[in-house]
Amino acid sequence: MMEDPLRTADLCKGLADEEYAKLSSCGEQFTRSTGEYLFMLGDVADRLYVVLEGKVALCFPMSFGNVMKDVTVESARPGQTLGWSTLVKPYRFTLSARASETTRLVSFSRNDLLNLFEKEPRIGYLVLTALSELLGYRLLRGQALWARELQRTVDAGATVGED
Repeated sequence: MMEDPLRTADLCKGLADEEYAKLSSCGEQFTRSTGEYLFMLGDVADRLYVVLEGKVALCFPMSFGNVMKDVTVESARPGQTLGWSTLVKPYRFTLSARASETTRLVSFSRNDLLNLFEKEPRIGYLVLTALSELLGYRLLRGQALWARELQRTVDAGATVGED
């Protein structure tokens, strides 16, 4: 029997089988082709995503001269969640997400999730705990990138924190 990729996803960690069934019934599976966007930086965040197959680049748009390019900050692979902004005010995506290859995903609407969490608080607790771990990881990663850039500035002879 083939393993259900959503069942082993980080979002579903700790869910009992009946809890998983309730959560998964809220999801809608779909596919994105290489280069297609799921969402853009600043878009209203109303869906949470889990990658089932393929890979999604989480990107930050940057200007290089007169050209805007997406700089990949991180890649989401099977079992990983993206779109945490769906459950955190102000409900705006903080990065863009683009399929790096043909990718199969499941999405959950904010309203469906909040209704489920209200009826099943334990599911809400476990899902939000998983998202908190994701946020903590992203914060540490961002801090490491910032520290590296700050070190480059110091190494280049610039004074940091003084006007």
